[in-house]
Parts: sequence; structure tokens; C-alpha cells
Amino acid sequence: MFAIDDLSGAIDVTRDFLTPVRPWTWLKLALIAFFVGGTGFGGSSFSGGFGGGTPSETGTDPVTSVDFAEWVPILIAIGVILLVVGLGFLFLSSLFEFTLLESLRSGEVHVRRYTSRNVGRGARLFGFRVAVGLITLLLLGGPLAAIVLSTSEGIAWGLIGLLALFAIPVVLGFVIVDRFTTVFVAPTMLERDLGVLAAWKRFWPTLTSHWTEYVVYLLLVWVLQLVIGFATMMLLFVLLIPFLILLFILLFIPFVNLLILLFLPILILLFILLSALIQVPIVTYLRYYALLVLGDTDAELDLIPEQRAAVRGDGSDRTGGASGGWDSGGDGPDGDGRGWDDESDPWGYDRSRDDGRNDTDDTDSQDDTGWDDTDSSESDDDRGW
Repeated sequence: MFAIDDLSGAIDVTRDFLTPVRPWTWLKLALIAFFVGGTGFGGSSFSGGFGGGTPSETGTDPVTSVDFAEWVPILIAIGVILLVVGLGFLFLSSLFEFTLLESLRSGEVHVRRYTSRNVGRGARLFGFRVAVGLITLLLLGGPLAAIVLSTSEGIAWGLIGLLALFAIPVVLGFVIVDRFTTVFVAPTMLERDLGVLAAWKRFWPTLTSHWTEYVVYLLLVWVLQLVIGFATMMLLFVLLIPFLILLFILLFIPFVNLLILLFLPILILLFILLSALIQVPIVTYLRYYALLVLGDTDAELDLIPEQRAAVRGDGSDRTGGASGGWDSGGDGPDGDGRGWDDESDPWGYDRSRDDGRNDTDDTDSQDDTGWDDTDSSESDDDRGW
């Protein structure tokens, strides 16, 4: 099955993309991974025993009694702040999804260029995610509110049990729709220049005709995320232990402890950066894995034909066709990822030899198919033709 075979293929593509290690490229990928790699803002819940009547009626100590009405504006303000921050993060996450896809397709990371050209797609993806989230919230929050307002405690507990059973398929459906939208529909939007709903309509026949592949993909990727997530947590914990020990010792040294408190925000940012750098190969691998599955099940939606050809061992490389020439799966002069059709060559040029031409726009450092200054057998103008 493609979903199984592509597990190893994604490793090869990820290795080719991330090596040789370029610090500035990794830093840019860390920024992208921070937003698209699962880092998010968890909801905050506020609970407490705000009840019991007034001091004059119950004799409660005025110091310990709390007026709930006094906390309502504070709770509303905190909720609004969390909502604004969460929506802002979700918008940037939706926008950087396409920045990551463009980077994986081209082999080069250009944050500003790829982000600016995909603002419209990111906004549409953001709107779709908000809509799906609101639908899920209504499906679960509506019945829950009705249960909370119920006056019969026995009926309320029974309904809560039914709601828990109802929540399982709802949450599972939300997770599947969100994942498929992110890793399959977003590439379809980019490749076919479609909106979210139109991309879902285009992807749906592929999903239904190869549903077993995508079921296996879901199971495998959930297992991968569980194993990788546990390993990442353990790695961060191991890296954090010596840092905490050193911080604990320095806090007892006069004047140094004050300096540490001043630089504590910087230390926290450095730790976040370290976490994002660890996420870079993980995010890259999982996205390449999904793109390989998508391209194997529908060649018209293949976003990475060159990378796929390179790891399949058919003589193709990232910059084009066989042995460095133009290929139907290679990158054409317009950079659209489709290349020249070998069967329609009017000049009958032999594409089995290196034409010395670099057909990519920004991956010169990753291959040796650029201008061949050392080849003077074909021309005396030292241009490698």
C-alpha cells in the first residue's frame, strides 16, 4: 500500500530537504514549525465555589466571601484576550501552512515571499477552520448547556453519559476533517488554485476511491505522532534538567539571582526556539509523508513530483527529468512543477544527456545541474551549452 511504502520514502525526501544543514534555513523552518507543528493555546477554565449567600444571612466571614458579580468583568476580559490571541495564532497557523507547502515543493525556504503570495489562501483556510470549530462547539456546547440548566440531577447525569457517547464521533469527525483539510486539501488548494470548498470537492473522489489508503494513513500517522510526541517530550525533559539545576544554584548567589530574573524571558524564548528546532524534522517528515500519499493516489494533485521521482530511484533528481534533463515531472522554466513533455519535443533533443541547464529558480546550491563552466566541448563561449 502507498500509505505503508511512503513511510520510508518520506524519510529520504526529508533527508534531502534538510541536508546539508543550513542554520538560517533551520531557523526559518523553526518559525514555521512553531505555528503549524501542533503548538497551540489551550483553553482555560475557571471554576470556584462562588456561592453561599451574603454575610448577613449566613454569617460567612466577609474576607472569604466572594461576590461573583465582581469577577464577571474580569473573566470576560480574560476570555476576550484569550479568544483574540487564539484566533490570531490560528490565522498565522493557516497562513504558514502554505508557506511550508511552498517550501517543501521548491526545496527552499522563503518566509516573506511565500507568505505574502498566499495571504488569500491562508484567510480562506482560517475561515474554514473557524466555521468547523464553531459547528463542533455548537454540537457539543448546546446539549451541555441544556444539561447544566437542567433541574433534575438524575436526568442531568444520564444526559451527560449520553453526551459523552455523542461527543466521541463528533470529536473524531472534527479531528479527521481538520487533518485532511490541513495535509490534503491545502495542497490541493495550492496546486489547483482553488478555494477550500472547491478543493474539498476536488479531493473527495480521490478520498472515496482510495479510502483504504487514507484509513491506513490515519492509523499510522496517529501512531507516529504518539511515539514521536513521547520521544520529543522525553528529549526536552532531559535537556531541561541541567538547565533547571543550574538555574536553581544560581538563584542562591547574590546579585546573580536578580540578573537571572531579568533575563528569564530571554531564557524562556530560547527554550521555545529549541523546542521548535526539534519540531522541524518531525513536521517536515509528516508533511512529506502526507504529500507522497496524496500524489500516489492522485497524480494530478502531486505537489512534489521531482522529490518523489528522486526517492523512487528512476534517475530523476529534484531539478528535473532523468539525468538532469527536462522531464514531464520536472520543473519547467515557469517553475510550475510540470516541466516539458518529453513526447512533444519538436527538435528530437536527446534527453538522456545532461543539458547543463538549471531549471529551478532557487535550488542552485543543492544540485550540480547548473551552468557547467568546465564543459567547453560544446561551445567556446564558456556557458556550458
